[in-house]
Amino acid sequence: MNGSYGPAIVISVALHALLIAVLTFGWEAEHQRELKPMPKFVQAKLVTMESKADKKKAPPKVDLIKQRQQQQERQRKAEEEKQRKAAAERKKKEEADKKRKAEAARKKREAEEKARKEKERKERERQEQMEKERKSAFEEALEEEDELREASDDSEAVMSVAQAIQQRIEDVWSRPPSARNGMVVEVQINFVPTGRVVASTITKGSGNAAVDRSVLTAIKKVEVFPEVADVAREEPALFERQIRTTKLIFRVEGLRQ
Repeated sequence: MNGSYGPAIVISVALHALLIAVLTFGWEAEHQRELKPMPKFVQAKLVTMESKADKKKAPPKVDLIKQRQQQQERQRKAEEEKQRKAAAERKKKEEADKKRKAEAARKKREAEEKARKEKERKERERQEQMEKERKSAFEEALEEEDELREASDDSEAVMSVAQAIQQRIEDVWSRPPSARNGMVVEVQINFVPTGRVVASTITKGSGNAAVDRSVLTAIKKVEVFPEVADVAREEPALFERQIRTTKLIFRVEGLRQ
């Protein structure tokens, strides 16, 4: 620090000495009242000496080659990272496509398997239905045959019972004097399983009230028909179906006119 302020102190002392000399000279001139030229003033400036330590350090020299190499290295790494990401993205996409295709293939196989099973099921059902229809047709034919046979048997049984009922009634039927040959009376008779008549009604008259009444009177005389009771006991279904309510036709015949 002393070395840096030394010249400044010397200059300052010189200026102060000069100032004192001027003042002294002026005082003497005032006493002598002599005019003299104005003294020249020296402008003093304090110069500060900068030390080497105070000097700003010069910026370091830039190594352009090294900077270029570093930039190229950064670009290379960036490119490698870009390529790595692109490769990873491609791999991810390929795996996704592979998985999607595998899933689609699996669903297709499942759909085909389901369709095959459904086709087999429908074929089995068709075969079973055809077999049922064949059996049903065969059974229906047998049933029809049985029904025909039963109907024939039933018809014969009903006819036999009807003839027996009509014969019993005709045996006690007394034709009135007004009766004429060819007169026809249709009557409905209702039985109970014991063979007893519970109701008798003229469904189609002969046109002669006395003849119609004579038929109803004959039915009441018989009252109970054993043949009906036998059928009701042995074949109740047949009795219910065809004999419980029986219709008979009586004709006036064999009268001398």
